[in-house]
Amino acid sequence: MSNEQSDDLMSVISEVFAPLEVSRDSTFDDLTADSVSLLRLMVAIQSKFDVDLDVVDMFTVGNVGELIDLVEGRMAHRGVAST
Repeated sequence: MSNEQSDDLMSVISEVFAPLEVSRDSTFDDLTADSVSLLRLMVAIQSKFDVDLDVVDMFTVGNVGELIDLVEGRMAHRGVAST
């Protein structure tokens, strides 16, 4: 995933959890995530990046960095070029 795409992904995550400050190390507990916010995040990521995520994925990643890694892996698996 390019830096621009990583930045876009972080922007999507930050938008869902605004006004809280989000970093790669932020846990979803830190962000006071609940099932609704995680589902909103999942749909936003799927829409913006055309990547398959499952509800289970959203509840098994430990922090924002793990989610970014998961999305990058899914995009690489489907053949999106990393530039």
